Amino acid sequence: MGSVPNEPDGCGEDRTWPVGSRDANAFGLFDMQGNAGEWMMNWYASDGIAQYAAGNLTDQAQSRQRLVRGGSWDENKANLRSSFRNVKPPVSGRSIYGSIGFRCAYDPS
Repeated sequence: MGSVPNEPDGCGEDRTWPVGSRDANAFGLFDMQGNAGEWMMNWYASDGIAQYAAGNLTDQAQSRQRLVRGGSWDENKANLRSSFRNVKPPVSGRSIYGSIGFRCAYDPS
């Protein structure tokens, strides 16, 4: 593993990397884009944006696909935004998603 010359997504490394190994963003947060995508609580719904806008954040019907937020090392540049949303089936047969994980959060208060 390591750097890949002329890689089309521009990341330069087709792998995840250790936490904090890149500079923090303007908010002081590390590794928020381009390392690993994040599984979301919500299932995909064709009218999901309207549901979320109406405040329905928890009463989601289960579907075949779950939301994934943010881009990972295997996405192209346009998909590395933290606002990027993708959908994937949570069970993928014999293959695995080596670029999607979850984030642990801590509230110091």
